Amino acid sequence: MLSICGEGVDLGWGCFYCHIEWIKVERCVFEMSDELQDDEIDLRELFAALWDGKLLIFIVTCAVFLFSSAYLHVAERSYTVSVTLRPTEEQSSAGGNLGGLGGLASLAGVQLPSGGATEFITFQAMLKSQEVASRLFADETLIQRLFAGEWDESRKSFLQPIPSTLGNVKRLIKPLLTGEGQAAYIAPNAARLAQTLSSNLSVSEDKNSGMLKLSMESAKPELASDLMLALIRETDGFLKERFVVSGSEALQFYQQKISKARSREHREALAKLIATEEQKLMLATREGPFVVEIMMGPDQSLRPTSPKSSLVLALGLVLGLFLGAAVVLMRKALGGNEKKVSQS
Repeated sequence: MLSICGEGVDLGWGCFYCHIEWIKVERCVFEMSDELQDDEIDLRELFAALWDGKLLIFIVTCAVFLFSSAYLHVAERSYTVSVTLRPTEEQSSAGGNLGGLGGLASLAGVQLPSGGATEFITFQAMLKSQEVASRLFADETLIQRLFAGEWDESRKSFLQPIPSTLGNVKRLIKPLLTGEGQAAYIAPNAARLAQTLSSNLSVSEDKNSGMLKLSMESAKPELASDLMLALIRETDGFLKERFVVSGSEALQFYQQKISKARSREHREALAKLIATEEQKLMLATREGPFVVEIMMGPDQSLRPTSPKSSLVLALGLVLGLFLGAAVVLMRKALGGNEKKVSQS
């Protein structure tokens, strides 16, 4: 066979250069086939090892599954408590009522205090604040129920609870891992209460209806209901008191302005602002909710929402399978190393 090539020497069976290149291609093909064959052998060995250790995998899976079931038997059940809020009628109409006075306020050279939707947004932000927690902390009975594990009835004070065995282990291991010293005990205070609310209270707003939903998951749903109602009351009261103070200051400022106003337009604008501010203060000082009112709730879930039994059992089953397979493969790897050492 003759070949035409620009390189090498023409031999009867093809040029020498092409022949060398063909040998290289064949070698690469053989190496790839060997690798594929090795991979196929490895997969066969892997599945064979897993099949041989199926009894051990079954035992480990059953053990983990039974452990998950035992956890569900001793785990504390938690229920979800929710409250739905809506803005009061005065807050809903406040924005519209003040909107027509914006030009008058600009004409008089003053700035209207915020209200309406702004107060509703502020209410959401203040729910988990330390300021509201300080007001809530004044309810001693509620705080003692909330931190019942730390309340000593005989001494009438909060004491550090006796740590469990697991707690002692954590106290020993954490400094070794993090380098941080053991934190000193802090008795329940407003800061701890605010942290508890931030961790357990969920707040969501329905953009379509404008309603606010508060929810909390607790093993003591009655306590959660009382805590949420007290939180709503104290937050609303805090905003009402702040609004009354700022409104009184604004009213006093308007009255000072009107006494010094020279033009008729300024006096008329300030007079309308004073009348509106007096009306708002009258609504704020009346009995009842100021920013929000309860639309529905507190509602408690009929069944426990935590832990989720089906999810815990499914995770136990999957974890058991993976753990059993890992044990089998580790045993095979260690056995193979021992054989190599003995043969050498």
